[in-house]
Amino acid sequence: MRKFKNKKAIKVYLMIQFERSFIMLCNDQTEGECLERNLFGDKAKRFEYLDEIKPGDIGFLLNIYKDELIGIFRACSEAQLHIEPDAWHGKFAAQVRVELIRNLQRIKDATYILNKAGVGMGQLASGAPAPQYPVHGQDVGEKILSNFKESI
Repeated sequence: MRKFKNKKAIKVYLMIQFERSFIMLCNDQTEGECLERNLFGDKAKRFEYLDEIKPGDIGFLLNIYKDELIGIFRACSEAQLHIEPDAWHGKFAAQVRVELIRNLQRIKDATYILNKAGVGMGQLASGAPAPQYPVHGQDVGEKILSNFKESI
């Protein structure tokens, strides 16, 4: 049985269907551009890890500098190369168009929450914790969603 922080979250949560969830990374320098463009990106060589993302999947943005999970987003496109070629000065060519669902929310202690949700975590070259893979099943997405005050 799923546990929710409030009954309103239960009612609203049951209104949306999704098959997968995804977590993409940002830092203090790239977060603003992600939010302004409604676009998440990764390096082109990691495109194969994003190809499961489909419109309607639920997404989260992980600021690796702040250990903060930002959401809740819905994919508006499949992952593609160069949706906006000039985004991030071309550094992150594997891209997914997203839309914010309701109000922007931020959750601290993201690493703890992601571990608890069953996301396998690794480390970037910088030492910052990050998910080993960006795409996860509905079960992981549901666990992550349960941490947001205003669910979908």
